[in-house]
Amino acid sequence: MSSDSVYNFGDPLQPWRVPPEDIARQATASLRGYIYQIHASAAAWLSLRPGDELYLEVAEDFTEILRNSGALDDILSATQAKDTRESGAVTLNSPDVLAAIESLFRLRVNNPGRVVRLVFLTTSLAGKERKDALPSGTVGLVAWGEAAKGGDVGELRAALLKRTLSEALKIFVRDSSDEQFRNELVRSMIFACGAPDWRELDASNRQALIDMRDELQSTADMAHRAYNAVFCDVIACALGPGPRRLNRDNLKSCLERATSIAVPSRIAVSFLSQLSRTKGALSGEDLRGLAESLIEAGMPPSVDLLFPEAKREARKALMRVFAVEPRLTEMLADGAPLSTTIAKLTEHTDKKHLILGQPGSGKTLALWHAAKSLLASSTIVPLYLPAGQVASWGELEAMITDIIPGIDLPGLFNDPRICVFVDSWSEFASASQASEKARALRAWRNTRVLATAKFADVGDGAFKHWRLDLPIPEHIKRAVATSTPGEALPSDAVLDLLRLPLLLAIHILSDARSTTIGDLLRQFHEYLMRDLPERFTDVLAGAVAELSLAGTRSFGRLTQALQHRAAKAGLENPVRILKSLGTLQERAGLTLPVHDLYWSWLAGHGYLCDDVACLTINPLRTRESFSLAIQSGGAARERDVSAMVTEDIVLSALLDASRRGERPAPALVDSIKLGLADPRLAVRNRAALAALKGGRAEFFRQALEVLSSLSVAKCYPHEWDDAICPDKLYIQRATLADWLGSPDTGFVLNVIAERGGPEWSSWLKQAAADGRITWARAAAVALGCCANIPAWVSPHLDTVFASKAWWLRAAAKRRSNKSLAEHIAREYGRLIDSVIKKNSSAWFELNRVLTGCGDDSVFQILLTSFASLSPEAQEVLGYAIVEKGAPWIGRFQRVALAGIDTHHHQLADALSPDIDDETARQWIAAGHEKAGWRVLIARHGVEVLPKMLTELPPSFAGLHDIPSLACMRWLPEAPITLIDELWRRLGSPMQPKAMQDLLNAITRVFPQGMVHIVKFIAHQPDALPVFHLRQALMLYEDWHKKTNFDFYVKTEGCEGYPFREWILRHRMLNAADFETMRELLPFSLDIAPDIVADFVLRHFEHEDRTVSVLNAMNGRLPYHDTLLERMLASPVLAALIPQVFAERLDEFPVEALQKCMDSEYIDQNGLLFRLSSKTTPAHQVVHERCMTRLFNVPPRLEQFRYVASMLRGYSREEVLNLIDAAPCQHQDSWFWFVRSVEAARGERLINEDGSLRRY
Repeated sequence: MSSDSVYNFGDPLQPWRVPPEDIARQATASLRGYIYQIHASAAAWLSLRPGDELYLEVAEDFTEILRNSGALDDILSATQAKDTRESGAVTLNSPDVLAAIESLFRLRVNNPGRVVRLVFLTTSLAGKERKDALPSGTVGLVAWGEAAKGGDVGELRAALLKRTLSEALKIFVRDSSDEQFRNELVRSMIFACGAPDWRELDASNRQALIDMRDELQSTADMAHRAYNAVFCDVIACALGPGPRRLNRDNLKSCLERATSIAVPSRIAVSFLSQLSRTKGALSGEDLRGLAESLIEAGMPPSVDLLFPEAKREARKALMRVFAVEPRLTEMLADGAPLSTTIAKLTEHTDKKHLILGQPGSGKTLALWHAAKSLLASSTIVPLYLPAGQVASWGELEAMITDIIPGIDLPGLFNDPRICVFVDSWSEFASASQASEKARALRAWRNTRVLATAKFADVGDGAFKHWRLDLPIPEHIKRAVATSTPGEALPSDAVLDLLRLPLLLAIHILSDARSTTIGDLLRQFHEYLMRDLPERFTDVLAGAVAELSLAGTRSFGRLTQALQHRAAKAGLENPVRILKSLGTLQERAGLTLPVHDLYWSWLAGHGYLCDDVACLTINPLRTRESFSLAIQSGGAARERDVSAMVTEDIVLSALLDASRRGERPAPALVDSIKLGLADPRLAVRNRAALAALKGGRAEFFRQALEVLSSLSVAKCYPHEWDDAICPDKLYIQRATLADWLGSPDTGFVLNVIAERGGPEWSSWLKQAAADGRITWARAAAVALGCCANIPAWVSPHLDTVFASKAWWLRAAAKRRSNKSLAEHIAREYGRLIDSVIKKNSSAWFELNRVLTGCGDDSVFQILLTSFASLSPEAQEVLGYAIVEKGAPWIGRFQRVALAGIDTHHHQLADALSPDIDDETARQWIAAGHEKAGWRVLIARHGVEVLPKMLTELPPSFAGLHDIPSLACMRWLPEAPITLIDELWRRLGSPMQPKAMQDLLNAITRVFPQGMVHIVKFIAHQPDALPVFHLRQALMLYEDWHKKTNFDFYVKTEGCEGYPFREWILRHRMLNAADFETMRELLPFSLDIAPDIVADFVLRHFEHEDRTVSVLNAMNGRLPYHDTLLERMLASPVLAALIPQVFAERLDEFPVEALQKCMDSEYIDQNGLLFRLSSKTTPAHQVVHERCMTRLFNVPPRLEQFRYVASMLRGYSREEVLNLIDAAPCQHQDSWFWFVRSVEAARGERLINEDGSLRRY
């Protein structure tokens, strides 16, 4: 009998009683089943795509006809919905299960040759059969799922034959082949057990409508209530006459009715007039107003405001450092990286950029200042979005919609005038909400995006990566000396630490002095706490630790925690004390710390003071907090160290090291011994990391042997980057010397070069003398460690420059070895001409040292010798000069451009504001027209145009280079008369460069110049060669950004077609050559992907040229069934699939991805890499197959990381279940895989023995 049965009703004091025979007639179970079916049908209706159809009570409870782009046939997907949770588990013996299998078989028999699927959706869990159980003990429905993935079907076939089946189905089960049985029955039947009940479906469907509120143009409340109409329409359809069909258009009509509001006509007219202003693209004024509001709301807190007593000289010294625009260096594994600024990235050919920097390096401030500066001085409109504490894409959207309600967000993000600036991308959404990042990237698919992050993960493949360069040591030294007169300068190690802008500000503005980040933060906090109750620090740290463990920065929750803890400590008015402290402020309901490092330090202090050690293990973010707190003098208790040993040996060792001098926890020492002796490399790796983190000298040599073993196995865990500390390493330098020459020696030497001090010099010299490392390697490491050139290094410099110049990167990055820069400056000509290899990138490494370590005196040495350098040396030095910037560009240009030499390409292209008119005219006379005219234009603007016109020939026919015409592109504006002046000089034939310069010059007439070009193309759409059409489209995009206007071309049967789409479709649809397609594709990705697929299919026989067309899609080709099938059939084109569809793999059906995984022509490692950024759980079958494949091949750590990244979108419980079901349990490869998943998700999932952490 149902637990919902009612036995009494009415007044409880005088109830009416239900006769026992009538209780059994209460139909709550049947009603629950019908209601569940209606909710499930509504969920299917809400998820329909355009073109799909849903049929109710036709074939099963509801049936979907799914249509895919390019598909050869539709797919029939039927669903039986059962709310049977109260009836217990379902098994292979359940009548509903057997009836569903029979139903699927009948559907296939009646639709031969077509794709049919049936989903058995039930709220019950899958249970184990009591009668006729499978011999292996496996749950029957679990065995069904394993067989669908490719497992053995014999046991499942035998089990089905023991059940009561129709004769036709029994014959099929008995006589079919394994593949036929699997493909036509098992894979076509999906058992979705444990589905949400009707209440959860109701809530889920209402939430789906709330998520669609922007599309519906309704409020969240209206969208929530609109589901009542959806529910009623599903009932009406199910009970109505045939065909009982629903589609996307029906849904749209239903929701429009449900979310409409009846208002008087005069009010409607008034509202519509206002709405028209927000529905279209924003005006320039409104768009800039939006950007200004976002910049103002996102202004980062300033440390400067916390030090009102700071000396004026100190503030000035700090401002001089921060006034220098930060440089960015391209992150490349090989080759010569580029250097640029944040502002210049907005003009880069790539649209998405990720700026990486360690905590405290000034990423947020640099991005915010760049956005503010660009808004004031550029046509680019930056939309600044601080994403650090934002948990979802909806919250990012709300930052904009709160300012302009009703704004068309897709239209905004497709507006070419904007660039989205995202701060703290790596902190946006948690690991378990990785799908939110994917939603953001989909919304920004055609948007220019600049983001900052602490680190990049495999999901950030859409971005070009840059490293934020820290201020140069010379500037730091000067600022410290100026702000602290009379004090001795700190050591080089401390000056290197002060290159972090946050720490420099604290050092200069306060009396804080330290050699570690954590201790500097402690002194900073104590300085501000000097007039406040001392006990407040522990109260505040405990509250922050509580919030940090809960994963929130809610200001309301912080104040509650403060008040609760303050009451226990006997403190009054803790919120007032917090306000007086000033380091944590409220913004939009969230707590905004003066810096994330300060918040992390407070949390670590709280972890050590409170009894919460067991709670800090799972979230990996706690490790940074512990480190900062320990640096500031915090210490753990032995009981916490011992309690953690079996759960996280590395964290336990870190905490044990904080106890400084106390006897090490015996449990930790024993665990490290056992771990280092374990045959599994993954286990030894954890023990070695613990030994290094804990500073256990007795295990140092064994830890180094583990590092060598990792190198041999080609495993390079990221944790080792922080595990090796040069200071601790120096204490064990004798052991290290004995180990040198073992695999991964280079890794340790790189760490010493990047973070070691001058004390390493003599040791390196001895290691080279003993033959353990080469003299060149020792010299390069010493150059990184020292601020000079040790005497023993000098004889080996040429060897380093000639063959191993990239070893100088540590010195260039640290920017402290001025002596090395001086040596290179004095010897530059000889080094370029006689030492380094021709056509190598060694000159670039020398230039990096010059710009990184050199000051004005170094460049004065270069200027003095510049005239005597060879043309090749002058040319490559020009790159360093341009990077150095003003005033050095002008000084070198005066020497370089005084003659007629033409090899100064980079230097001549740069504009210097220091050049006068007379010098500029001399340059023009000497043949350096570009540099000369550009100076004159910069100084006088359009006033120089008459002189430029006199330099033009009467006709451009047959002329390739016309200098004055080429230089007109620099004009800020030009009169409309210029169009006729240039157009009448057109002749035949027009050379490519002359035509290019002509188009550039005409667009300087703004806005009429582009109108003229568009009219010309509209009247003669085939006149321009594809190269010039491509250029015209680039100019049109720039013009569109400035004006926000579009041209429309009238065609037969159409009032107006957007110009860009019209010309692209015209030229691409009529294109017979591959060059046209390849050149125009970058402009058509968002409007004509169908043309690409059609073109490739029509010219499929030309594989070599098809390759170039497909590559030009830059990974943005949408899923297309037919094209994919054709590509899979070609060895050449199949290899391109991961790259061609890179950004759209999340749109692939599971079956298509499985075909790609089965292809012998596709590099599976490349496919794994592309899939790693796609976290949709809808691809769970693919993810599970990837996991299984990992354990069938020799382990490769990067593949573990790729698959681990795919699991970021799952819940913790789901991931634990997947890990528990993975093969090779507790073997070495399994441990590597699980540790990779932990790193990707930022949470601990297993204990050291491999047991799952289901808590």
